[in-house]
Amino acid sequence: MSKELTKQIIAIMEREMSDIGGFIVKKQCMLIGSDPNDIEPADLPKLASQLSEVMRTFGGYEKARIIYSEIKKLENLDKVAEGEKSEEKRNKMLEDLGMTCIFAAEWDKAFDYFNKLLGAARAANDNIQISRYLQKLGFIHQERSEFDQALNYYENALEAAEDAKDMRSIGESCNLIGGIYWNKGNYQKATQHLEKAIEYALKAEDMKILGSAHIGLGNIHSDIHETKEAITHYQNALKYLKDTNEVYEISRAYNNLGDTYLQLGEWQKALEQFEKCKEYGEKGGWLNMMAWAEFNSSEALIHLGKMDLAKSNLDRSLDMLKKIGDRVGLGGIYQNYGRLYAVQKDWLKMSEYYRKAVEIFMEINHPISLAMTYEEFGIALKNKGDCEEAKVELRRAANLYLYLELETQLKRILKEIEGC
Repeated sequence: MSKELTKQIIAIMEREMSDIGGFIVKKQCMLIGSDPNDIEPADLPKLASQLSEVMRTFGGYEKARIIYSEIKKLENLDKVAEGEKSEEKRNKMLEDLGMTCIFAAEWDKAFDYFNKLLGAARAANDNIQISRYLQKLGFIHQERSEFDQALNYYENALEAAEDAKDMRSIGESCNLIGGIYWNKGNYQKATQHLEKAIEYALKAEDMKILGSAHIGLGNIHSDIHETKEAITHYQNALKYLKDTNEVYEISRAYNNLGDTYLQLGEWQKALEQFEKCKEYGEKGGWLNMMAWAEFNSSEALIHLGKMDLAKSNLDRSLDMLKKIGDRVGLGGIYQNYGRLYAVQKDWLKMSEYYRKAVEIFMEINHPISLAMTYEEFGIALKNKGDCEEAKVELRRAANLYLYLELETQLKRILKEIEGC
């Protein structure tokens, strides 16, 4: 029966991923420690989670949902979990199924799994597990860009971790809270929590949290154009992550380091970092990071006068990020199209793509990216000679920088408005 199950799962993946489907199944089986030639029903909760995560990366929530639905037809996954006699293994299966539902955007079912686990952890008065499951519930909200709800769960997770006096859980919760405050544009609180994350991650000797927190601090300094500090944090992140298997975080650090070199106008250095980002993205199969490396490199290529190559990179990235539903990435791509068409003085297309970027950043409530897009759009309109329209966009940027309490950026914008 189990060998028949193996054939069925490979057939599902080959239908969705053509000739690489079987390879993906075997690779994920090896990662979870199961026999790739003899999959057992007990392997399915974890394997479903792994395959759904891969499919979300390659094809977005819909692809992940297809894989999850097909695997559910082969076995009743809830019964597989319920039939596990070991409570520890059973809870791990439920957690895997919860993560599968997140990858497949089956939010209500994901909430059910993690709320059930949370209830059991509370009954056992296990604060470490309480913190863990609150983090997962917060992550569901974060995936939906519901940042206030996510923050509430993460703060409760921190409280439970502090009650347990668990250094790693405290560090992880602080890291997650810092990320939410960064998304909300509250850099002061984001910095406080990320620095606390580093403090506790050092005590726990957790390299992943250390790397992730340094990336977070680098992002803050990059956003406010403190490039020297940003570079230091990204390099620290790579130092901590280099001996881990966290290829996604390594790829992310290289991408953000390249972004900072773009700010400095060091185009070749930026391209080198994006190549590294792409390398690690390919190594881990992270299509989103490969796409980010492609579209971010286009900015350097635009400045180097390589317009055709820049446009080609943007087009490939757009196709990839549409498939995986990366809204932040799509906003960044549209922003880069705006830059490209501004240089080419194709004002109609420039306006079209900057407005697309604005629409996305408004939808996902990403104020710093929205402010930067307004600023770029305004300057491009000013260069076009359309000062009245430029002032409209620049004032929008100024209002956001005022709201975010970013004085340096606000002064820069006011100077641009005065020059109109």
